[in-house]
Amino acid sequence: MSRRVLRVLRDDRAATARALLIARGAIALYLVELVANLTRPRLQPDEPSLSIFYRMPSGITKMPGLSDSFEKLMAMPVAVFWTVLAGIAAGVLIQVFVAVTRQPDRRAAVLTWVTLGLLLLPFGLIPLVVMIEYLPVTLACLPSTAFVLLLLRGGVRFARVPLAALLAAFGWGALIVFGLGRAYTGLAFATISGYMIPKDYLNPSGGDLSLGLGRFTASIFRSIDLVVVHLGVVNVLVVAAGVLMLLLLFRHHITDTVTGLTLGAAVGLGYSFVESILFIKIYGTFGSVLGTTGGFEYWIRQSIGLLGGQVALGAVLGAGLTLAARAQRRALVASAALVAAIGGATAAETLSGWLSGRIGGQVETGSALDTLVVSPLIWLLPQLPFIALAVVLLVLGLRERAVMLRAAAAAETATGRAAITPTEEPVLVSPAQRLWVVAGTWRRHGAGTALRLHRLQSAQLELASWWAQNDPDLEPQGDELRARVLRLKGARTVVGS
Repeated sequence: MSRRVLRVLRDDRAATARALLIARGAIALYLVELVANLTRPRLQPDEPSLSIFYRMPSGITKMPGLSDSFEKLMAMPVAVFWTVLAGIAAGVLIQVFVAVTRQPDRRAAVLTWVTLGLLLLPFGLIPLVVMIEYLPVTLACLPSTAFVLLLLRGGVRFARVPLAALLAAFGWGALIVFGLGRAYTGLAFATISGYMIPKDYLNPSGGDLSLGLGRFTASIFRSIDLVVVHLGVVNVLVVAAGVLMLLLLFRHHITDTVTGLTLGAAVGLGYSFVESILFIKIYGTFGSVLGTTGGFEYWIRQSIGLLGGQVALGAVLGAGLTLAARAQRRALVASAALVAAIGGATAAETLSGWLSGRIGGQVETGSALDTLVVSPLIWLLPQLPFIALAVVLLVLGLRERAVMLRAAAAAETATGRAAITPTEEPVLVSPAQRLWVVAGTWRRHGAGTALRLHRLQSAQLELASWWAQNDPDLEPQGDELRARVLRLKGARTVVGS
């Protein structure tokens, strides 16, 4: 067996082991939440052992239909809970089988990825139920979400993130981040409430019922504050796990700041997609009680704030993690990225509400000024520092890529194989000149010729990306990319001749 094959197998084993470690960490955290929920103080004598087995937390006043919406927002359906436990058990059995029987490397790797699916995918049933049950809202959110995905895909031409990686990142955010976050936080809400709410709130000392209800209300608000922080922490951790796992899967591509930023933004977009569906439906149903409407939520989450919120925070976190991989103080940089993302997620949920309370009464609720200016500004203001940081990281990352592109294009030009000629090289390395040449071609020769030129430039940029990777294992891929460029040029040169 050649050294190259051995190196590839060794890298595959290491990547698979790290991915499995990430999944084990997620499941371990879930089991910790389960144990904490099992041992929580009981507020009522007839409470079940796990809060999953009742629909609404004890003490919350029910409204018609609100129970189902609350469960989809915070809790895990009972059927999903048992599916998760079955998946964990099956995953453990598969790994025991692999360890005992000592399967060949390839088969062991396949079984490990099956284990990953069994451990994590059951949590994705939670958002799937939301998307299917609220299908009209899901369809309404698809165009804006697809627009951002296309922006992430096409916004970077050189060394772009593979489409498969982008879709996997979106799926991780929509299914795993949302599902795990709700599973964790649904358990944590009951656990925190058990410790925060006084047991005698219905029968307070001295018989003053109003005093007991006041203590109960204050305890509920403190519990909600802690749950918001908890949700921000666990969501950021799961987003980070997804970015790391995707970087492992697509490690043969260029993995720099822009790669991490793009993947993190796609993960955040997936989470924001499902969250928007749920909140639009809830506020659309109970807008008269909750003080807003589903249309307003759509305007905020899928229009004016589409690139903010979880998308911007995911971008910052993804870029920070890729920076940490190349830094000398990896733990410090990674911790800073995690703290920034957690702080941003918590601020987005709390500061906007606080600001709204300070301004309340000064602007008519629902007026054009409130809908178009005041409320969007209140919602975006806590996120502006993180949006600005994401933009700065993107600009710096693109400048770093520009250096790589110039070196890669020069290396291909020096081969003399006509895939990138000395005349094409300065145009290819300049985004402004590429756009100008395509636009000029459109004016002079029509859209069809401009489209063919765009395809040629895209193929040349992919070839330059191959040069920038400098991976000897990808030598056959370079020949294929070069042949594709020559075909697009209409050349009859045989690669390698």
